[in-house]
Amino acid sequence: MMSDRFQILSKPNWQAIGDHPAISKLSIDQVRAMDGFFDHIARFGLAEPNVSDFLAFGSLGHGAKGLGNLRAGLAIFDGGDPCLAFVDEAQSQTAAKEQHKGTSSKGRVHYARSVSVAPADLPAEWQAVLAAMKVRREAGDTRAPSPYIQDRMTQKLGQYILVMRREGLPNEMNQDGLTTFYADLSTRLSRHSGEPLCPATLRATWEELHRFARYRGTYSDDLVTGLKQTLKTLREEEANSAQLKFGKLHGTGSPPDVIRDALDMLDTAERAATPGKRHILRNRAAAFALPAILPLRREWDRIVFGKTLFWEDDRYRFRGYKPRKTALLDGRREFPGSIHPIMCRFVDAMLLQDNDPRYLQALRDHAEVSQRPLFAHPNGRPVAKNYVTNVWHEVAGTGAQIARTLMHDYFGARGEEGTRRAMVMCNQHSRETADSYISTSVGEQELEMVSEDLLDEFASSEAQR
Repeated sequence: MMSDRFQILSKPNWQAIGDHPAISKLSIDQVRAMDGFFDHIARFGLAEPNVSDFLAFGSLGHGAKGLGNLRAGLAIFDGGDPCLAFVDEAQSQTAAKEQHKGTSSKGRVHYARSVSVAPADLPAEWQAVLAAMKVRREAGDTRAPSPYIQDRMTQKLGQYILVMRREGLPNEMNQDGLTTFYADLSTRLSRHSGEPLCPATLRATWEELHRFARYRGTYSDDLVTGLKQTLKTLREEEANSAQLKFGKLHGTGSPPDVIRDALDMLDTAERAATPGKRHILRNRAAAFALPAILPLRREWDRIVFGKTLFWEDDRYRFRGYKPRKTALLDGRREFPGSIHPIMCRFVDAMLLQDNDPRYLQALRDHAEVSQRPLFAHPNGRPVAKNYVTNVWHEVAGTGAQIARTLMHDYFGARGEEGTRRAMVMCNQHSRETADSYISTSVGEQELEMVSEDLLDEFASSEAQR
């Protein structure tokens, strides 16, 4: 510690005041904070630092604690220094944000499970099957489910076992258990909408139960056939529910409509009363806007500055990121996407917050060095994993996954070339996958376009007669 103090006080910035009696009274933390601010002054060419400069000092890694040490050090030199009021204001704003309480992507410290049991609480035989499945996949056996599917399977099995234990039934897959589990799922209400679980959720759950039963290979043919038949029924119900989804889609509008609404949300954020509230509203604006141009499923929690997102050539670009669901499929490359300069304002707003715009590039650099998550609470902690789709539920009444259908509806009406563009925007490689996101309205519009072309040709030929 003494060597740190000696090295700092040996710097040119300190030599000019080396004989000041106040220096001996400074703690090592105060020396470090003042030295950091001397570097801050030199880096940004500050002549008369004001509140925004001290606020930026805190935002660039020093935080409320660093501002407190800086203030204490300055006060030792001159208790009447006018800058102390600026530091106080900056420290107050910074501390208020750091004290924000929010649920991170790691979840709450004490989490009461109400939907599923933990993977470690699954039956030992099931855990063994899942572990063997993981080993096979990691060894390169592509017949074993992908990590994404394995995670989903584990979640669905955990939901099944929770219901079995709650109802006092055996912790095994049998007809009585499946009947009870189906009755529970089909009457359960979504915590987001207050409505029954959507057919896609029911289908996904049964899909994993059926997949696990087939993979384990110890269940009766009757049980596996029954799972398959129920899964077929659920897929039909999911297909029949498409019109409800598309009704919500048309209430949301096109991608440009979403962007306009998000820009209004960003403007509203600037008028909020407190720094923490402004931070939260900027997050919400970006969470609503970005899926409209980059439908990344529920993977926004994986986007981290300096790890998967970088500022290069006047835009934010993805590097080293593969969508989890398809990361291990043959031929899948890293996601080649970037955030268009027009949309960068949403990311910039989350980084800049209340700081002076001249600090934006420094804040971008700091975000990459510190590997800050794209979406973070005012206290800097990551938001919950489903944050983005939760914002869409609150704003549009449906999850962010509908952004893919929005994209296909918007471009698909322009024919095959439009569908190709939508597939590029959604990072889709299979036309079959793309077809599942195209609403019936696209078919109607395509038919209308073809009929108009035919009638135009007819009118043209009639005029020449």
